[in-house]
Amino acid sequence: MKSSNKLILGLALGLTVVLGIMMTAFSLPAVKSGINNVPIDVVAQNDATYEKLAKPLSDKGFKVTQYDSEKDVKSAIKERKIYGAFEMSATGDLSLYQATAASAAVAQGLNQIGQGVVTQQKAAAKVQLAPMMAQANDANTLKDLSQKSAAIDAKTLKVVELRAFPKDDPKGTGLAAGALPIALGGWIGAVAIANVIKGKKQKFFAALAFAFVGGLGLVGVIQFGVGTFDGNYWLTSLGAMVGIAATAFFVLGILEVMGNGGLIIAAIMLILLGNPLSGLSSAPEMLPKGWGFFGQLLPPGATGTLLRGIALPLTVLLSYVAVGLILFAIGKKSTIVVFETTTD
Repeated sequence: MKSSNKLILGLALGLTVVLGIMMTAFSLPAVKSGINNVPIDVVAQNDATYEKLAKPLSDKGFKVTQYDSEKDVKSAIKERKIYGAFEMSATGDLSLYQATAASAAVAQGLNQIGQGVVTQQKAAAKVQLAPMMAQANDANTLKDLSQKSAAIDAKTLKVVELRAFPKDDPKGTGLAAGALPIALGGWIGAVAIANVIKGKKQKFFAALAFAFVGGLGLVGVIQFGVGTFDGNYWLTSLGAMVGIAATAFFVLGILEVMGNGGLIIAAIMLILLGNPLSGLSSAPEMLPKGWGFFGQLLPPGATGTLLRGIALPLTVLLSYVAVGLILFAIGKKSTIVVFETTTD
């Protein structure tokens, strides 16, 4: 039986919709990404200094709060409550506390802002010093002013790195590049299990085995091959296992309930939306407003954030595991046919 024109047209329209979703999901975050309430902190000696630093940062889109001490700032950054902090000393020296491992893109942006502030400070100091040097009449005064000028030229931004990526991958490129393998790999693995393994119990254990071995393999490549991680291999692998399990069981569950139609829904959620909205290449707060939050509710984004050392996405991933298992238990379509061929 030949396919009808109606089916052909419907398929063309459906694929066009998928293409549109793909273009929107991949292009808009790239075009519209920026600073969208990225949480940072300012430590200052007084309110006037705080306002002087906080206002331009807020205007750039940062969510600025005030901490009282260097100790509080370091604790907040290590707990990933904020991405970084500026501290202005009583002498006007500017320090930047950052954690590149939290987001290399945010750290780079904060460095650029800090360098800009120091450049402005140096220019303003030079302007004040120039007429004094022009009016200096004795050698001692001129020598003293020259020393002050040299000190101004030597003024730099002090950067305190609290959590960096290893030297083999200082920008965390391996983790950013891992967004697609995390999304696509879990989807492909679940589809393969659904088609190759027979029996629901056997599929369940196959998914568990895939999550266990896949988590070890994924982190093994990123940590020992690429050099992005340098922490506890087994603990990091456990996070990857949970992420793969979330994807695998969700896909298996939706396939059991919807059959082949579930493949499209899973692909849209995990690959077309989950990959570009994961925030792994920058930070969730750098995506368009609302998109970053939504991306963290999808397995690729939640898995990536968990691998960064933040435990909060664990609830999201376990929810996908639970929902997937429920769908898997109540579903009846154990055999999923991906390709069918018919003869006239």
